[in-house]
Amino acid sequence: MDEKTLTGSDALSISAMTDRNRGDFMNDGLGIFFIFALLMMNNGWNGFGGRGPVGVSEGDLVASQAAQLQMSNLLSGQQSNLFEIANMFSQQNLSMMQQNNTNLINAIQGFNNVQQQVSNQTNVLSQQIQQLSAQMNSCCCEIKTQMFQPRLDNANQSQYILGQLGRFVAWAGSGSQAAATAAG
Repeated sequence: MDEKTLTGSDALSISAMTDRNRGDFMNDGLGIFFIFALLMMNNGWNGFGGRGPVGVSEGDLVASQAAQLQMSNLLSGQQSNLFEIANMFSQQNLSMMQQNNTNLINAIQGFNNVQQQVSNQTNVLSQQIQQLSAQMNSCCCEIKTQMFQPRLDNANQSQYILGQLGRFVAWAGSGSQAAATAAG
């Protein structure tokens, strides 16, 4: 037999019998070959020691399908829960927007009410100022009349007395007759 056509276990056996393994186990390449041989003895490279393709029993298949159904139901339940949570957030956002709109409308109506009250109060004050102005004009005229009434009464009384005396000639302070009365 040629050493190039030997299997891994044959090479190990020959190596052990010919006493080639006197040096360092890993340095002469035999250690690496031994590790690969162990891996190959365990059904090849299927997952580094996996069993390879093995038949599935009917019980295993049913159990696997039941587990898949449970996982599907679990995922469906999670999706339903997430959908419900999204709906709750959507409803909450809608409710908050409606409350905000209601608050804005109430604030605008409140401002409009205040503006209307201020406008009404301004109109009332304007009317009262006009009434006060009219009263002051009337009062001013009455005061002037009261102030001049004694003078008017005095002038009327003087006129009456002079009319009762008859003809009256006014003399200037120098003792001479006044010019206006001389013609008359």
